[in-house]
Amino acid sequence: MVFLDASILLEIILRDRAKKLQVENFLQAVSEPTAISMLSVHLIMHFGRKEQASDEFLEGVIKENELLTLLPEDYEWATVNEKKKDFEDALQMAVAIRAMCETFVTLDNDLAKAYAGLPIKIVTL
Repeated sequence: MVFLDASILLEIILRDRAKKLQVENFLQAVSEPTAISMLSVHLIMHFGRKEQASDEFLEGVIKENELLTLLPEDYEWATVNEKKKDFEDALQMAVAIRAMCETFVTLDNDLAKAYAGLPIKIVTL
């Protein structure tokens, strides 16, 4: 399964994003199931509504993915592994690893560097 970082879906739903076409092309080419965390669901709805995107559009983007819960164990993993960089990134990574996703896709180069060497392939678009 391919885990999509929130940055990937925000690129699709927010206006005038530099990598929107690149992300859309990547998502069309992915043959494996994709997953997002419930934390990403919150971010999509929050920022999508700020952009005045319709709930129907936002819910359609969300429903294209398997939804993964955020558990207390993810918080614990993030607390230990965050490295004082970005706690949201650490939570996303924790969910992806716990769900045994093979690949983590992001636009965030700093996230990719911070978590290189973990038992998950990190792809940066």
